[in-house]
Amino acid sequence: MRRRNLWLIAAAICVGLLAVNGWAQDEAILTVVRGEETWTYTVADLEGMDAVTGPGTFTRSTGTDYTATYTGIPVATLIGNVPSDTTIRVTASDGYSMNYEAGMFLNRTEGTWILAYAENGEYMPLDPGYFRIVQVGENDPHFPSSLSARMVTTIEVLGVYEEYTLLLTGAVERLFSRGELEAGIGCPCHTATVTVTSKGETHTYTGLPLWRLIAYVDDVVFPAPEEGIHYNDEDFNDALAATAYAIVLTASDGYVQTVTSDLIARDDRFIVAFKTDGVFLDPESDGYMRFVYDDAVELPEDVSLKSVKFLERIALEL
Repeated sequence: MRRRNLWLIAAAICVGLLAVNGWAQDEAILTVVRGEETWTYTVADLEGMDAVTGPGTFTRSTGTDYTATYTGIPVATLIGNVPSDTTIRVTASDGYSMNYEAGMFLNRTEGTWILAYAENGEYMPLDPGYFRIVQVGENDPHFPSSLSARMVTTIEVLGVYEEYTLLLTGAVERLFSRGELEAGIGCPCHTATVTVTSKGETHTYTGLPLWRLIAYVDDVVFPAPEEGIHYNDEDFNDALAATAYAIVLTASDGYVQTVTSDLIARDDRFIVAFKTDGVFLDPESDGYMRFVYDDAVELPEDVSLKSVKFLERIALEL
């Protein structure tokens, strides 16, 4: 008899509830890509694997908690025996993608990260299912919703997970890690999307508004580091921005572009982009971050402004 992990509710009971509901989702297909090999799974296939059932709680962008009991397959089972610094890319049915470090899925200290196909004994609908990444455990682990990719269709095992940072300097200094940045853009409440046309091709870029980022270092009023990417409107120093101080954007190859604070103040059309057309930037051609601005921006006649690939530092000349 198949051995299953049991926590709050026995998986056998949960499967029984699923059978009663009788929702056979043949259209729900999960694709797992590891190197040259590709596997596809239906819900029925996943139910034939060793499942985990348990409670988990995520915090919404509004700050409220949502608790449920989930059933699914450990992500570690799906990605296989990989180094902890391997990059795992998860893609949703709407094209949204997110990168994780495999070590997060391999670490079971706080609970188990699973690809859930059921919530509270019932199959999930397309939104937020059919498949969703959640953390469960006997102690009801809490995790941010930004880590809970939903409507998952594809899991890819990529190369080594490389750390990158964004350094901001001004009245103070702030170094954002990759985890902080990608958790930030995982929440729509933090992001902005712009349209950019270059060389006859139009693309959409998604990222963090530049003015929101410089609010962390334009004075000594800023969110606590443990809050990660977090916005308070009053953190941005409007009076100082009106003086048109220089903001120097520097790429890893030494390229420098300067923009003035009065031009970008409280304008979400100037962003530090992490995605293009819903997919993470190609580190080889764009770097992990790129400064871009929307086609709708009308620059002053004496201003020439270009995008900055391979962005790694932002300095305020106060």
